Amino acid sequence: MFANLPELREAVRSCRNCDLALTRNNVVCGNRDQGCGIFLAGEAPGGDEDLTGQPFTGQAGRELEEFLSILNLSRQDVYIGNVVKCRPTKPSTRGRYGDYANRKPLVKEINACANWFDEEIRLVNPKIIVTLGGVPLSRILGRTVRVGDYRGKAIFSRRYGCHLFPLFHPASVIYDRSKKDIYVQDLVKLKEFLSVAYLPGPR
Repeated sequence: MFANLPELREAVRSCRNCDLALTRNNVVCGNRDQGCGIFLAGEAPGGDEDLTGQPFTGQAGRELEEFLSILNLSRQDVYIGNVVKCRPTKPSTRGRYGDYANRKPLVKEINACANWFDEEIRLVNPKIIVTLGGVPLSRILGRTVRVGDYRGKAIFSRRYGCHLFPLFHPASVIYDRSKKDIYVQDLVKLKEFLSVAYLPGPR
């Protein structure tokens, strides 16, 4: 166990638990040094995040900020992290980020980061974890699930002692604009839930 988030971040930066360490530019940890009532949990860094070392930058980050504005929140009001801390890649011929393209993390990569993610949740001590996509939802529930079966409604996690609120990943709206109306509807439900179940500020 670690005493605080900066201490955890330093340890994660030297991680060699899986082969993602061989191709990363940066380990991408959370955006805050203190705990927070709302934890936004993504799946893994993409190319932009790998270059900047910050979670949810680039186009997915812009989508996230637009959605946060619907909740009357900013990045400073939430903790943003990922299940996997290094960018999962596959060979690419497009060249936007060099020789590699993004891909979903493998089970072995998720497992390699599991202790880091669990410790991150413990230190953030959130009242609610908003899962962005299927990877964080499946990781927290401990089984493979479809986001569509859970999205837009709160679930209590006994394991983590807080509520979960599953959403589609913001990047999914980039690739399928028909999901945007659904996403906004779910955000309105999340806003309603936060208004009765969450008081802003660190825990």
